Amino acid sequence: MQLYFQNSFVKLSYDKHLQLGKAEWRGRLQGAELREAYLLCHEMINRFSLVRWLADDRLMGSVSPADLKWSLEVHVPQMAKSSLKRLARIPSQFEENRKAVEVMINKGYTFDLSLILRDFMHLEEAMEWLLEPSEMAVPQNRFAT
Repeated sequence: MQLYFQNSFVKLSYDKHLQLGKAEWRGRLQGAELREAYLLCHEMINRFSLVRWLADDRLMGSVSPADLKWSLEVHVPQMAKSSLKRLARIPSQFEENRKAVEVMINKGYTFDLSLILRDFMHLEEAMEWLLEPSEMAVPQNRFAT
């Protein structure tokens, strides 16, 4: 994996050959920092035509109401229009974060997507699923959990 961006709150990396991106979140990002991190995710997805994404949210803190509103208006629609086909997520240990992300996922249902989303407890299982052969990546429904 090649490092794309890193600060105290997030580490973004990618594998061009596997068309895989990864975001490892730590702490509570808010305001401009959270928005910048999400926009950097989109930039990386678009730059490298990524089709697989691993969101390691285990240490990600809560999302403020203002940031959730922005995410629903900007982040979720951009993810819906992206090249991603599979998104594996390891949910946060923090209940407030899980609730906010659930709202974002439900907003995703309002788009005509070819993205399959699954939650995992372990990094190894998530990677295994993401790297399944592409013919298995044809979605049966928009989101699977």
